[in-house]
Amino acid sequence: MSAAEMLAVAVGLILPLAAALLFRTYTLVVSPPAWEVARQLGLPFVLAEIGFLLCARRQGMELWTILAEWPRWLRWALWVFVGSFWISSAFVSQRPATSLAFTLIWLVHLLFAAAAFHLVRAAGGVDPWRFGGWLSAGLAAMVLAIALHFLILPADLIGHQGVIDWGSAVPGFISSRLFGAWTGAVAAFLAGLIWLRETGGRRPGWLYPAFALVALLMMWSGTRAALMGCGVAMLGGWAVAGPPPVRAMMVKALPILAAAALLAIPLAPYGHPQFYMYMPGDGASVAGFSSGRNIFWASALRVFVQHPLFGTGAASSWWLVPLDGFYHVQPHNAVVQFLLNWGIVATVAALALLAGATWFAHRAARRNRDLLPMVMLLDCLLAMSMVDGMLHFVRFVMLIAFALAVCLATPPKPPAALAI
Repeated sequence: MSAAEMLAVAVGLILPLAAALLFRTYTLVVSPPAWEVARQLGLPFVLAEIGFLLCARRQGMELWTILAEWPRWLRWALWVFVGSFWISSAFVSQRPATSLAFTLIWLVHLLFAAAAFHLVRAAGGVDPWRFGGWLSAGLAAMVLAIALHFLILPADLIGHQGVIDWGSAVPGFISSRLFGAWTGAVAAFLAGLIWLRETGGRRPGWLYPAFALVALLMMWSGTRAALMGCGVAMLGGWAVAGPPPVRAMMVKALPILAAAALLAIPLAPYGHPQFYMYMPGDGASVAGFSSGRNIFWASALRVFVQHPLFGTGAASSWWLVPLDGFYHVQPHNAVVQFLLNWGIVATVAALALLAGATWFAHRAARRNRDLLPMVMLLDCLLAMSMVDGMLHFVRFVMLIAFALAVCLATPPKPPAALAI
């Protein structure tokens, strides 16, 4: 197994399952407090990123060689970002130790992205069908972990199921919404595989059953952002690969989604409202439909305008921006997050880096249709980052970096292959 394949297995299966085993709780936080710090920092994922970085270095990765291949404007964006995004964490933040910890992790992300690029390029790419299998196996294992965690309770909680915070109890995830975002990304990837399957690709027997399972988990989580992300992914796939296989989608994929939506309703644990896609009253106001996000964003931006150049430090919404008396570690919108944490200088640079990499990833997928599922996963995650923390929580940033690395490092197919 190549290092790139090991990376795919780690991202799709091993790390999500490890987090589920390590971070289990029936409340908003895990115990002891040091374990909660490790969960918030995404420590298992960070350590894995460092491990693959060391692996890439042993295999001859030269960072400056990779950077030399970038367009000049993209290198300038990187230098501006690296030179400015840490300033507020060091000199403005009310909790500099916390802010600097989150800041250093972003340096690890950047280096990991380079390492993933090197490993994938050395291997000649990553098989999308095998990666889809690992993602599906990871979620299948999560079903068992969730079932055991939800059904076999500690003795002191038996009989108190109705007061448990089930929305925070999905093993390994800080909330069921983040679990739903993960399943949404996997659903988008599998939709890309279906696209390939129905337009002349491989025809594995596990694909539609896996899509059914992932669709059920996505609906069960009650995460509307995942549906939005999958919709954006379909539009992105259309831009890359032309019209989708409409007949297959209408006859097979959409009925699976509809059945999953119906089956998910009675499976909501103990009737907890967080597991429903829609509750009466959600559409009565913008705040209701967005779960208060619009109010949160406005409050965060009011804080940002007081420190416009360099922001207020990484994770500063955790102590600066209350919502209904509670504080959230991230403001549920990537642009607001960047502005609040880093200020306008680093935000412009970061968005230029992300937009440039995403553009080149789409261009690569037009030259190699095997990359279509990876681009759809990427588009789904970036769309969801506008309403949640896909560019804050390490597992999602790692997945985004991996998707970009695969798209940018995989060689294009020869013209004869493209014509098939």
